[in-house]
Amino acid sequence: METVNTFLFWWSIISTFVGVLLLIGDAVLFVLNRKEKDHKADQVKIWQQDANGISQGLKRIVIDVNQDRYSAIKDVASAVWSLEASAFALQQSLYEERAMTEEEYKQQQKELREELKKSRKQVEGEAKG
Repeated sequence: METVNTFLFWWSIISTFVGVLLLIGDAVLFVLNRKEKDHKADQVKIWQQDANGISQGLKRIVIDVNQDRYSAIKDVASAVWSLEASAFALQQSLYEERAMTEEEYKQQQKELREELKKSRKQVEGEAKG
């Protein structure tokens, strides 16, 4: 009977110790998870501001075109081209956060290059014509 009581005594001490360790582990994981969520939320806010900036820039170009503030199509193309840098930076940021898979990113880059080539040819053709 004595050995059973001794065993139960040590078992309760060990199980309490293990329980405390697991509780500490859970608390650490909770804090790390919370920090990750906060980081993601902050990053999403930055992406929203980047997207808003691109949107406002495009609206500004439309307003300027409607008010005849550009003297040539090349001026409009330059304004749009300047916004492309912001769009590309946003895209890179999203890629770095792995918002898309590697294959999707490569496919999108290929499509963007092809689209850029077409739009350059179009702008050059309109500028010559």
